[in-house]
Parts: sequence; structure tokens; C-alpha cells
Amino acid sequence: MSLYEKLRKHHTAPAEQKLKILREELLRPILTVETSAQLLQEYRDELASCLPDDITPEELRNTITWLVEAAQDLQQILDALTLDSSDVPAPHTGD
Repeated sequence: MSLYEKLRKHHTAPAEQKLKILREELLRPILTVETSAQLLQEYRDELASCLPDDITPEELRNTITWLVEAAQDLQQILDALTLDSSDVPAPHTGD
């Protein structure tokens, strides 16, 4: 069943229930992007030697960086939309 169908099935449900469904459905693809980006990052140097001539190692690095950033952005957006503000952890500052 697609996300749209699940949400339509619960069209009379409260908004909080719909957001819970949305969160459950979107976490998997977000984790897939995160995991794929980490894997690509880990093997970036090995992959760079296999690139076709029209793709530079810098383009590969940039693409991986953008995937990492996209996964982080998607997770933050999902959290902002679906978590109660009292449940949202403080942003990690890297300190």
C-alpha cells in the first residue's frame, strides 16, 4: 500500500495520527539515503578510480557530500513536522 493510500485510508484520523504514518513511511527512505551516502563516502577513493572519463573525482566527492546533507536535511524536516516540540532533541553542535 502506498503512503498516499495509507493516508487516504485514515482520512478521518486526527492530524497527529497522519503525521505518525508519514513519519513511519519516510524514515526508511531517509535511512537508505544516509546509509548509501556513508557507504559511498567510505569507498569514495576506490570508486574514483572506476569513474568514466567525463566524471571527475571532485564531482563524485560533491555528490556524496550533497547526499549526506540531503539525508540530514530530510531528517530534520521530518522531525520538525512530526515530533512534538518537547520531544525534539537539541541540535548537535559537534562539540
